[in-house]
Amino acid sequence: MSCGAPCVAFFLGWIFVVANANLYEGHSLGSSCLPGYPCTLAFISDNPVILRCPYTHPRAQVSWQYLDPRWTNEQPITFLRSESSSWPSLSHAKLMRFWFRSRLIAGHLYIPSPSIKDSGVYTCQVGDATIAYYNVDFQDAGHLHVSHASLGGTILDNVTVELENGTRAELFTSWSPWQACDRCSRLGERKRVGFCYAQVTKSDQEVEKPLPCGIARRKYPMLPQRGPELRMETCRVPCDTPEKPNTASLLVFTTLHPQPMSVAHLRCPSSSIYSPVYWQEGLTKLTHFELLQKNSSQSLDKATGGGILHLTFQNGSQSTVYWCYVNGHLVGRFFVTSPATVPAPKELARSYSSIEALVVGLSIFLVFMMFLSIIQSCRRKPETTIV
Repeated sequence: MSCGAPCVAFFLGWIFVVANANLYEGHSLGSSCLPGYPCTLAFISDNPVILRCPYTHPRAQVSWQYLDPRWTNEQPITFLRSESSSWPSLSHAKLMRFWFRSRLIAGHLYIPSPSIKDSGVYTCQVGDATIAYYNVDFQDAGHLHVSHASLGGTILDNVTVELENGTRAELFTSWSPWQACDRCSRLGERKRVGFCYAQVTKSDQEVEKPLPCGIARRKYPMLPQRGPELRMETCRVPCDTPEKPNTASLLVFTTLHPQPMSVAHLRCPSSSIYSPVYWQEGLTKLTHFELLQKNSSQSLDKATGGGILHLTFQNGSQSTVYWCYVNGHLVGRFFVTSPATVPAPKELARSYSSIEALVVGLSIFLVFMMFLSIIQSCRRKPETTIV
C-alpha cells in the first residue's frame, strides 16, 4: 500500500465523520435552545462538537463571532466566514487559532477538539442578522470523575458552599441521558455524561437560573473547583438487525510498527465521549469493566469515553489486530506489529488492496461530484429584475 493512501483514507474518513456522525450539540439545563434566543451550553473539552446556525441555506453568507468574557470593552469579533478562504486579519492570537482549528459545515461551526480556554460567547450571523447566540462552557476533561456502577463506583455528591453577602451556592451534576449499549446480543457497556452546574441562592431565594460551573465561577470566583462526570454500567440488549461485525461504509485502516518500551495511542474515528464506542483485540473484547480491574498494558482513555486505546509495548515481538466500533458500526482497524515480526499475512495484504481501491474510487467520485457542482453553478441563469 502506498504511503499516500493512508493520508487519503484519513481525509475521507474525516469527511465521512462530519457528514454522517451525530455530532454533539451541547447540554442545556431545562428547555432546549430556540433559534434567535440566547442559549447556555455545556460541553466536555477534547471532544468534537458542533454549534448550529439555524435557517441557513447553501448560498447564505454565514459568519461566526467569538467573545472571551475576560476581554473588556469589546464586541464579538468575526473569525470565520463562509464566503472567504483568505487569511483573516485578526487582532487576537486566540481567534487565529480558532480559524485554524474550526470548520464550517453547511454554515454550522464544527470544533474538533475544543479546550477549556475556548469557553465564551459564540454568535452566528447571516448577513447582518444575528440568528444564534451561545454562551459556552467547555468543562475540563482532565478533571473528569469516572465511576463504573458494576465496580461499585459512586458519583459525586452535591456540595453547598457559603459565598459572600449571605449568598450560597450548590454544586451538582446535571446528567445527559444514557447512551445506547455499545454492543448487542452480548454483555456490553453504556455511559452517560454529567456536567457541573451551580445554583446560587440568597435567603433561600433563587438568584438566577443554574449555570454551568465555568460560567458561574466567572461571576462568583469563590466557587470551588468541580469537574464533569462520566458514569458507566454493564448492559445487555437484543440486536434489532443481524450483526455484521466486519463490514462498514468507510473505515480507517492503519498499520503501526511500535518499538519496544514505547506507547501507542489508537484513536477510533468519529468516536467521542458522547457516543457508544467499543474495542476488540482480535476476537477478545476490551471493556472499561475489565481493564479498570487490572494493571494492564492496555487502557481506555477517560477523557474521550474510550475513544482512544492506549497500548504499552514491552520487549518481544507481537502481531495483533485491533477493531473499534462506534454506534455498533465498524469504523477502524489497526494492525499492530513490531519490526521483528513477519510480514502481514495474505489476507491482510488483500485487505490493504481492497481499502486502497476503495479510497481511490471514493476520491475519484468526490472529484467528479465537485466538477458537476461547478458546471451546474456556471449553467445557473442569473436572476433578473423587471422594473
